[in-house]
Amino acid sequence: MFKVDHSQANEFVVVEPGEYEVTVINYELKKAESGNNRVVVDYEVRSDVDQAFQGQKLLYDNFTVTDKSMWRFQAASKAAQFPDGMQFNSYKEWADAFVNKSLRVIVGEREYNGKKYPEVKGFKVSEVNASDISITISDDDVPF
Repeated sequence: MFKVDHSQANEFVVVEPGEYEVTVINYELKKAESGNNRVVVDYEVRSDVDQAFQGQKLLYDNFTVTDKSMWRFQAASKAAQFPDGMQFNSYKEWADAFVNKSLRVIVGEREYNGKKYPEVKGFKVSEVNASDISITISDDDVPF
């Protein structure tokens, strides 16, 4: 059981168009309505980078497996800094490698049933270097 506490309810905030540093957090392999294979990717706006919408999710970015849409796989792979010429034996293998990668996404909007939703429109290499992130660990954080 739990007790309802309205003070702990977070308002849902829609990520506005712009560029955001994100981490790939999840994917699912599906079939598109056309019957083509699809990799559906979810991102999280990084909380370790000073930017708006920290911790918000960008869901349902569709990578449909067709010759015409391979540019999205290529652009995302370049942004994730996969080496040029790297080979994958399946789209699942690509998705497994893509999870936990940090990159910068360009977010626009799409309209569906009269509502606007954030949509990933493009990919860039992250502008944040690992050396730019400061992590403080105290003695209380260590178990020994």
